[in-house]
Amino acid sequence: MIRDQSVAGNPSPGGRVPSWDLTLNFVPIAYPQEIPAVIQMQAGKQEFWRIANASADSLLDLQLRFDGVPQPLQIVALDAVPVDSQDRANEGKSVTTGHLLIPTAGRVEVIVPAPSADVKKAELVTRNVTTGPDGDNDPHRVLATIENVSDVARLETDDDEIQPDAPAPNSQPRFAGLATAHVDTKRSLYFSENNPKSHFFITVDGAKPILFKPGNAPAIVTTQGSVEDWTIQNRTLENHEFHIHQIHFLVLSQDNFETNGSPSDKAVLGQFMDTIQVPYWDGNPKHPYPSVTLRMDFRGPDVGNFVYHCHIAEHEDDGMMAIITVLPR
Repeated sequence: MIRDQSVAGNPSPGGRVPSWDLTLNFVPIAYPQEIPAVIQMQAGKQEFWRIANASADSLLDLQLRFDGVPQPLQIVALDAVPVDSQDRANEGKSVTTGHLLIPTAGRVEVIVPAPSADVKKAELVTRNVTTGPDGDNDPHRVLATIENVSDVARLETDDDEIQPDAPAPNSQPRFAGLATAHVDTKRSLYFSENNPKSHFFITVDGAKPILFKPGNAPAIVTTQGSVEDWTIQNRTLENHEFHIHQIHFLVLSQDNFETNGSPSDKAVLGQFMDTIQVPYWDGNPKHPYPSVTLRMDFRGPDVGNFVYHCHIAEHEDDGMMAIITVLPR
């Protein structure tokens, strides 16, 4: 569980000074010492880690390094959904990556290797995240050092043969058919800011940007059973994180990320999530806005009013949120 908190003394962030200190399972990793936590593992073993970015404002780009060399992270699930779970054919598969950006409120479940006995330095780090000219400073930090030990207290006594229960007969995957489903509606939304007044907005293209208030009329009305494609642009000079309550979405594309040097994250393409980052625009009017296109799944049981917003707490608290109404089918 990774969280953030104010930097003691509140020095001006920038350079090596982070905008926020981090904690890992409540172990403070405070500037300037930034003493990491310790994780004990058994050499030659693999472990299942469930990681939550429970920070209010800090973005994480997690990487496991042995003597400076990145190690494979086998992603089992994103935002509590098993990877490639849209059909039975890929059940039990994983997606391997060398690092993974986890936005605020993002969750990932991974299988990680323990360092061998000859590794001198094993670390879990968050890499530097460039969040734009108006963004926070999220520098490289070591979150934990990994120690080899002869025995580790474990939650299970069985070694490596823990198997999931078989699916119920005739059950359907939760998102069955979504990738090829008929799309009822396409929408465009965008993040914007009014910096002199510290106002933040998420707006349906063509509507007037308004600050969120609980009594606002719904910005979007849809019907249970619908499938929609939403493209969300970032028209600001800092990163934002799109999050929606009650449902998950299928990640269809990440567009124009490279205009500011932010590579797209291929590990999340084709996966089901409820939180995803949209990197900053570089301000060049000749460059298109970075965006994501998401397939929204309203085929489930949830109806009524709920919200979507940027999950950087400062931004949502200052207005970057809106209401969606899902009418019963």
